[in-house]
Amino acid sequence: MTVLAKSSTELRSESVRSVYDQLSARLKDLNHLNGISGLLQWDQEVMMPSKAAASRAEQLSTLAGVSHEMQTSPVLGSLLEELEQRQDLSAELNPYELANIRLSRKTYKEETLLPVELVKANASLNSKAVGAWVEARKESDFSKFAPFLEDQVKILRQKVAYKMKGGVCEEARKINEKARANLGLTEADECYKGYYQALLNDYEPGFKDDRLQVLFSDLKQNLVPLIAKIRAKNFQHDNSYIEGDFDVTKQTEFSHRISKQIGFDTDAGRLDVSTHPFTGGAHPTDVRMTTRYTINNFQEGITGTIHETGHSLYEQGRNKEYVDTPVSQALSLGVHESQSLLWERMVALSKPFWTYTLPLLKEQFPDREDLQAVTSEQYYNAFNRVEPGFIRIEADEVTYPMHVILRYEIEKALVEGDIQVADVPALWNAKMKEYLGLEVTEDRIGCLQDTHWAVGLIGYFPTYTLGSIYAVQIYATAKEAIPNLDEHLAKGEFPVLKEWLNKNIHEQGSLRESGDDLIFDLTGKHLDSSLYVKYLTDKYTAIYDL
Repeated sequence: MTVLAKSSTELRSESVRSVYDQLSARLKDLNHLNGISGLLQWDQEVMMPSKAAASRAEQLSTLAGVSHEMQTSPVLGSLLEELEQRQDLSAELNPYELANIRLSRKTYKEETLLPVELVKANASLNSKAVGAWVEARKESDFSKFAPFLEDQVKILRQKVAYKMKGGVCEEARKINEKARANLGLTEADECYKGYYQALLNDYEPGFKDDRLQVLFSDLKQNLVPLIAKIRAKNFQHDNSYIEGDFDVTKQTEFSHRISKQIGFDTDAGRLDVSTHPFTGGAHPTDVRMTTRYTINNFQEGITGTIHETGHSLYEQGRNKEYVDTPVSQALSLGVHESQSLLWERMVALSKPFWTYTLPLLKEQFPDREDLQAVTSEQYYNAFNRVEPGFIRIEADEVTYPMHVILRYEIEKALVEGDIQVADVPALWNAKMKEYLGLEVTEDRIGCLQDTHWAVGLIGYFPTYTLGSIYAVQIYATAKEAIPNLDEHLAKGEFPVLKEWLNKNIHEQGSLRESGDDLIFDLTGKHLDSSLYVKYLTDKYTAIYDL
């Protein structure tokens, strides 16, 4: 439905419900348009012919421009302004509707500060940069991607500058002002301190960068000694039965089977293959997830599939009553990541999961004699080996945070002007040596392994580790709330956990203002890194007999 512009006088004469319904209609139209863009982006990663890259960039740029115009239209602004002036909102509207007003007002304010030319240029750059990244990764040559990353940094800085000047990103503005004062800089001088705070809040609303620094410092202090203790054992569990020849077609069949048993609805989604696994789509009834498989490592395919299944369950489980409005969307990237990590680590890396799943795997690969002889305990230990590796998405859960911390430190330094794009490969390699003891020999397995920077997702990486912390707290609460959860999982009764998550996480959407608020209401505690550290310490002390 298209909503025609009305004068302030006309709107003032209407009821709160009438004005809200007009706002809701426009929000739904906008969501439908963004859904179309999501499908085009999925297609670009999964099925699009390579020669279509230029035309796809133009298509996405046009859609981004139209979406921006709708998001910043005076009609939308007048509806929000009218609702803001009403005194009786809580008497007329429910908490979900009030949240829609809060969320759309915030987005409107941010988007109206950005020129449409910048938004369209950003969308076009994203599409071109993805293509450049794919080619650079194939050739393991960072220099072929570097110019696009430089452009991404420039555009992100412009976005933050517009927002800070417009009264958005107050925390970032305060950091920037303090840095300018300390350095004796004027408003005319370049200074990008605090800019990362603004980018972080795009993905984890309300989370402060200084708190993140403390959190990551604590993780370093606790995890480095744990990794050292494991190494000092000079022992490693046998994992030969997850390596070798695992036919990709059979892996695909098995992964699809487990994903569907966990709860992924294939009538409302698809599972395909892409260079970098991701979850996207247009709607809870049209969720597109991808994974990837390697013939000589079964673990990569199954854990990647289960990880993306966790994301997809969140998307398919969103609040149906408010499905096309902001309140039904995920609260933050950290909360979204908690759902993928909960299924991948709390469930798929657990003893109960392999008690149920291993017999099915043996049926799928009857010719693997070593697999036929292995026990669920041995398979559990094999899947939970701790050993540093180059690839983030293949990392074990003990060393994984170090991959995130490395990326966080580099992208923050890049955005805030402490390093240049040309410095990235050498700095990346140095940190891999310092944190994980590894010598990076190719950009392909180093700074070119992730697609995030190609599409301007700077500020995103920290949410992976925040998601890990969320996941531990959420799962601990689920075990308290669901009697004999381990026994259910050992029988393959995954829906009991999925339904609990649907109710307590997925359907809640963005009703609350921060992930910390959601976690506190659910668990009775704020986000607590010590619980995460205890989980890792207890689990791997037992696995490695420390």
